[in-house]
Amino acid sequence: MKIIKNIAKGFLIGIGSIAPGVSGGSIAVIFGIYDKLTDAIAHFYRGFKEKIKFLWPLFVGGVLGILLFSNIIQYLFAHYNTQVRCLFIGLMIGTFPSVVRQANDKGFRKSYLIWAGIAFILTAILTFLNQANPISSGPMDSSFGMLFLSGAIIGFGTIIPGISASFILMALGAYETLLNILTSFDIVSMLPIGLGLIASILLFAKLISYLYQKAYGIMSYIVFGLLAGSVLAIVPPLQGDMITIISLLLMIAGLIFSYLFSTLPQKNKKVEQKLS
Repeated sequence: MKIIKNIAKGFLIGIGSIAPGVSGGSIAVIFGIYDKLTDAIAHFYRGFKEKIKFLWPLFVGGVLGILLFSNIIQYLFAHYNTQVRCLFIGLMIGTFPSVVRQANDKGFRKSYLIWAGIAFILTAILTFLNQANPISSGPMDSSFGMLFLSGAIIGFGTIIPGISASFILMALGAYETLLNILTSFDIVSMLPIGLGLIASILLFAKLISYLYQKAYGIMSYIVFGLLAGSVLAIVPPLQGDMITIISLLLMIAGLIFSYLFSTLPQKNKKVEQKLS
């Protein structure tokens, strides 16, 4: 039963890693396994057998979540592009209070806002450059390096709570091409993506663990700046028609849902404190 539960958790983390507006790391936090997950990856050889038992169901579920949900995402973007983009913008904005609350867990300094601002501006510049000279206007560069980078970004979003890898991939113009590769089960192209994902998770698990220990506030606000700036990458052109009205309603619904969903860890923590 525990294995099935962990596969299910991994499945949802995989969905979070590929769905715009959602973070695989945030899903792990909500399930209360983020610390255990990053520790298992960062210190893989300590208690090897126990960590393998913990990690393999999450890995299997994560792969299934990415492969299966990519088909759904591709269909929605093809037929309901504006509506889906607005929904995901709402999902992202709704997590902002939770991200800021987590960032302030160990105190707040005004200088943190500067780091968040720098991260936001860099993301906004990247979005502007992409819109001025869209990378996604044609097929994405499918070289080994670009596919490896795409996999590494997915791994980055899986490890860091609050970072939507899909938003970053959209800003790079790589998201739709990546979906096509996943939905067509292009094994040759999946190989560098998989290698990038694994390498990123292994590297960032150690690096992020170290940086958060040394500069938790700065790192948290950089993450928030990236998160906020990434929203700009998927803002669709809106017109005064029924599609726009529906899209805005979906944005509001997504915002409310993600806000309530992101408060679950805090509520669970309060319940645990009362019980103890």
